[in-house]
Amino acid sequence: MDMSKCKTETCIKCSVKNCVHHTENDSCSAGNIQVGNRTASTCSETCCDTFKSRQ
Repeated sequence: MDMSKCKTETCIKCSVKNCVHHTENDSCSAGNIQVGNRTASTCSETCCDTFKSRQ
């Protein structure tokens, strides 16, 4: 997939409903995303650094 043409709402699925970028169809509306924890060695050690709480 050519990621330069990827729109997050069509390419990135997200189930975190309390994020401001979460859409009704379980997608991400952020213009881009950043995944964090450079020292991760498993999936569970990663995190979405783009997350912003709806609160």
